[in-house]
Amino acid sequence: MNTNLIYAKTPTGDEAVRQSTRVVQRNLRMVLVQVDGKMSVQELSAKIGNPRLVEAALRELAEGGYIVPLQPEDQVWIERARAVEGAGYQEPQQPMSQFSVFGAKTTTPATSPESSGATSNFSSFGKPLLPTGGTGASGGFKPSMMPPPFQAEREPVPDVRRSSPLNLRHLGLAFLAVGLLGAGTLLFYPYERFTPELEAAASRFVGAPVTVGRVGLAVYPTPHLKLAGVKVGRDGEGRVDEIRISSPLALLGGAPVQISRIDVSGAHLSPKQLAALPFFQPGEGKGQGMLVRKLRVEHSEVVVAEGLSFSDLYGDISFRADGSMEKATFESNDRSLLIEAKPVSLGIGLNIEGRAWKPAGTSAVFASLQASGVLQGDKLLVQNIDTTFLGGILRGNWLVDWSKGLAMAGDGTLSRIDVRKLGAAFVPSLKMEGELSGSFRLRANGPNWEALWRNVEASLSTEISRGTLYGVDLGEAARRNGTSDVRGGATKFDWLRSTLSVTPKQIVSRDVRMDAGVVTASGQFVAERDGRLEGSMAVVLQSSVARTNVPLRVYGSLPDLTAVGHK
Repeated sequence: MNTNLIYAKTPTGDEAVRQSTRVVQRNLRMVLVQVDGKMSVQELSAKIGNPRLVEAALRELAEGGYIVPLQPEDQVWIERARAVEGAGYQEPQQPMSQFSVFGAKTTTPATSPESSGATSNFSSFGKPLLPTGGTGASGGFKPSMMPPPFQAEREPVPDVRRSSPLNLRHLGLAFLAVGLLGAGTLLFYPYERFTPELEAAASRFVGAPVTVGRVGLAVYPTPHLKLAGVKVGRDGEGRVDEIRISSPLALLGGAPVQISRIDVSGAHLSPKQLAALPFFQPGEGKGQGMLVRKLRVEHSEVVVAEGLSFSDLYGDISFRADGSMEKATFESNDRSLLIEAKPVSLGIGLNIEGRAWKPAGTSAVFASLQASGVLQGDKLLVQNIDTTFLGGILRGNWLVDWSKGLAMAGDGTLSRIDVRKLGAAFVPSLKMEGELSGSFRLRANGPNWEALWRNVEASLSTEISRGTLYGVDLGEAARRNGTSDVRGGATKFDWLRSTLSVTPKQIVSRDVRMDAGVVTASGQFVAERDGRLEGSMAVVLQSSVARTNVPLRVYGSLPDLTAVGHK
């Protein structure tokens, strides 16, 4: 959309403002109320604070007939009409001669020859329009044959509002004919003849072969050239649903072609194609025969591998006067993820910010996220991750490689993670409370994104403080000392330390140590992916007079476990 356009309300729009039932959508009504025929689209966007919402609302209001764009010719006519009205023009009270189209006639003295009854009343210049007969006061000569006394004639001043209706009608018809002829020429011109030149210019701009399916012209909201069915790459592995060029006449000039804005909708590119774009190469992307000031992206995605893509992205790329990239920003549709990109020596440098971001394929939510990274053709490295995660803090690094299948590796530290939220996100059958801190390392391989997470192998060193383990009561089982089994219950503890090894089939915990005041325990357990658990614990009951050691066997399916002592 042309951000310099100015919109005004139609009578339907004015009526819709007065009647709240006509336009009930909140965003449409908010924009409709602000439209005043003075502010441009850019000023409206700055006032409301959401350019995408404003442009989408303006398009929908214009299609519904609530607003119309003001064209420059309309504004000139408005100013001219205002000037004429300000001149104080008034309609004459008496009928004028059909032979005159100018102002009031000049009055001459009664003693002059023109004051005789033979003088025409239809003249406004002080001399008769037709010869007159009769005898003058001196007798004998005909006054009509005498030259009239010299009198300077005033130059008639044309009045726009009193021009001939017929002339105005002809003038309007002429303008209409010229407009229709021009519109017909623009609409039905065979733009396909420019396809080879457009493909060549686009190929130089993106640094890869480009083919264009269809070329046409659209006039709403401003005239722009529309390219559809665009394919990128030798095998057409990348595609773009639609490209809109806002300066179609600039393509007719010589190189370098100056284009103010290009809108790209529905682009589907691989990271390799994205990293190979000339303007993402340090020191390159200048000139290329076509200078673009702004490139806007919408409804686009970067496809990494099967099941892994960054979809429904929006963004703006601005360029300097020499064609080099100045700034590039991208964001997700819900604006939960914001990425700034710039060319660096190793690829595309990324500055990542997240707000309530939920990665695809997981139920975990990152309340806030700060990270930096580098995108290359076959891998993504994210470093210095600092995020609020599951009520605590996660810091670390993460690498995803798709050069040979799909693989990832990462490491980091955890601080004050809510164990209840952690279990709900990753192990729903585990019922435990407390705050978890520690470190971890992980790696995985798989043919797609879901399989990658199923095949995760990880090692964790953790400590849970001030927590409760639900499903088993180790203290009660130790007090019974094998006389009977203990099913269910809960075990509260001050701290619980363990070293976990996670494989695709099971979770193994070694060196488990628990301190619950008078009850301490140590041991190990193995948990299968289906929730079945088998473990052994040595529980110590410490009283003021005695110390009792009780070996326990813990088994069952999470979260309901059974503990039994061995005498």
